[in-house]
Amino acid sequence: MTRYNAPYTLDQSTLDAIAMYMDDDIRETVHAELAPCTPDEFLIRYVELDPDFADLLDSEFCIVI
Repeated sequence: MTRYNAPYTLDQSTLDAIAMYMDDDIRETVHAELAPCTPDEFLIRYVELDPDFADLLDSEFCIVI
């Protein structure tokens, strides 16, 4: 994962901000599958289930998985 073209480790506060853009059903599915997990693991799995979300991550948060 990168942010602003540099290696990046997602923190919980940034994931909380990103979660506001997520589909509730997909987010709950990932939570049921993975919790407890790291924010990185959560986001990577979310994008696997909702590939179009990667575009939003890039445009709104400059995060590329």
